[in-house]
Amino acid sequence: MQNSYSKNYLKIYFFQILSILLGFVSLFIVVPYLSTDKTTYGIYTVCVSVTIFLSYADLGFLGSGMKYAGESYSKGNRDEEMRLIGFTHFILLFFIAILSLFFLYLSFNPKILIKGILPGIQERTAFKLLLILAIFTPTIILQRVLQSIFSIRLQDFILQRINIVGNLIKIISVFYFFGIGKYEIVSYFLFVQIVNLVCAMVGIFKAKKQFDYDFIYLIRQLKYNKEVFDKTKALAFSGLFVTISWILYYEIDSFSIGRLLGAEAVAIYAIGFTILSFFRSLLGVFFSPFSARFNHFIGQKRHGELNNFYLNIMTLTFPIVVFPILSVVIFAKPIVISWVGETYSSSIEIVRWLVLCNILAFISYPAGMLMIAQEKLKSIYFLNLLMPVIYWGGIYVTINSVGINSFAIFKCIIFVFSGIVYLVYSLNYLKISAYTFFKKCIVPYIPAILFIIVVLNYVKDFFVTDKSKINLLINASIIGVTVILAMGISLLTVKPLKDYFLKTVNSLKT
Repeated sequence: MQNSYSKNYLKIYFFQILSILLGFVSLFIVVPYLSTDKTTYGIYTVCVSVTIFLSYADLGFLGSGMKYAGESYSKGNRDEEMRLIGFTHFILLFFIAILSLFFLYLSFNPKILIKGILPGIQERTAFKLLLILAIFTPTIILQRVLQSIFSIRLQDFILQRINIVGNLIKIISVFYFFGIGKYEIVSYFLFVQIVNLVCAMVGIFKAKKQFDYDFIYLIRQLKYNKEVFDKTKALAFSGLFVTISWILYYEIDSFSIGRLLGAEAVAIYAIGFTILSFFRSLLGVFFSPFSARFNHFIGQKRHGELNNFYLNIMTLTFPIVVFPILSVVIFAKPIVISWVGETYSSSIEIVRWLVLCNILAFISYPAGMLMIAQEKLKSIYFLNLLMPVIYWGGIYVTINSVGINSFAIFKCIIFVFSGIVYLVYSLNYLKISAYTFFKKCIVPYIPAILFIIVVLNYVKDFFVTDKSKINLLINASIIGVTVILAMGISLLTVKPLKDYFLKTVNSLKT
């Protein structure tokens, strides 16, 4: 165990920044090519969307195992750590095999997924995409094992470096598979899966070299273990409940829209959902080191330090979350038009609603992690029971009047609702009032927020331009510069942010 993880955070965030830039490049390059054929892009989106089931095939045991494995690592018990990782990935392996067969079945029956898909090219495209997915599904096992190993040690940056190289290769490949007279979306998807597999194999080699990790012993632990099951089941079952809830209110939009409104409607919605997924991935990577650190604090019973650490996370991550989201909401029209063109103008409002979903992420992400670390199971059940009910109830009432927008509006509503619940939980945990929280954590950022609102609202109508990578780059640069200037203002108005910034600079000098 290290005494300080500051440099680990810096390394993680350095490579995270590279990942963010790479994500922007991917959005600039890949999506415009894929969205050229709206119907095929809709089919591709629906087929790829079935991968959501891969993310939750562990039935909640992976998250539970990660918590206890992190605590075991903090105590120096590698054997216990590997038994936990082995058992939880045994559960994942069993259900991944079932899902692989399910995807194989869907490949021969794509009409189950997509309303109005035509025989011929469209049906063959869906068949090939789903068949590739079925074949490469087991790759997720390797990816999850590596994620567990590296994140427990707060050395995610090693895995990030590998994935960055893989993502660069994927982006460059777009120019080969797409272009003048070429639209080889199936070959592109196959290539992406091969790159993912190669990256996972490289990750295994690095883990063996860096940590002297005994993968032979880990493979032997891929089995049922009653002791580990009894230890992890309570938190895992709550995680399973969260998983089911999450699928119901977050992951099945593309399926529902495809069945109710058709492939073109999926494409319209996919533009906003792509940006939402990008923010979600960004935030997930950003907050993930804190989850491991929570488990370290609890494993070592350092509760006072956890309290201070938790408050600092919410205060210091506010601008990182809120400033970019607010900027994209204001600048949504020029971004969408310069990105995918006027034919996707219907996506503008969807983009605004979906991006706003994460406006309270500086509260909800750390609060959700703390709930799991403290095993607050009743609170987890309560929140995740209400969210899908509110979401689908709202869509049922409004879909006839606002159409596809109802999916985006009520997704935003339930995320804001959950953010408020997490805020109440956080205030109770920290034993401070809402007034104190807002005075210390929010009010000092108001000058920077006003700066973003005034500047971007003033310039946005001057940059509604045609679809073009240059125009999109200009619009993204305007947002980037505005956010950086707002961060500079915050360094002057927010003392904790200024102190942390100076401390970080000084640590880099030593």
